[in-house]
Amino acid sequence: MAWIVFALAAFSGCSQNPPSAMVEGTLRLNGSPLDNCLVTFLPEAGQDIQGPPATGLTDQRGVYRLRCGNHQEGAVVGRHRVTVQDLSVSTGVRRRDHGTVDADADDAAPPPPVRHSRVPEKYASSAKTPLHKEVKPGRQIIDLDIK
Repeated sequence: MAWIVFALAAFSGCSQNPPSAMVEGTLRLNGSPLDNCLVTFLPEAGQDIQGPPATGLTDQRGVYRLRCGNHQEGAVVGRHRVTVQDLSVSTGVRRRDHGTVDADADDAAPPPPVRHSRVPEKYASSAKTPLHKEVKPGRQIIDLDIK
């Protein structure tokens, strides 16, 4: 019986208490929009209201819209630590699954180029990020400027 209660709590996400708010914004690095980055809002400890993290992926214009783990739009109302991860990073090593997807792969093709993160390392760590934002009730725009 206890596992049913746990499962229901895990799937509730943003849809039950605590209250959530619609959040979108633009991620910029040194004033330029940053695409293909994962923005994560993590509720800070020590608040009366706790809830799940919310994430959003930036588009070509650097615009993100937050969603909770259950794909419901929004983020929990309250203070958050914000992390940013660059999803364009590449080690330059070709990944293969050795299954039907790679059956026709050209081994003579050059490996993908190495791409280092465009985002400074401190923004990827929830413990080190200098970004702290407050989500208030209602629809809002929270732009993120990183350096």
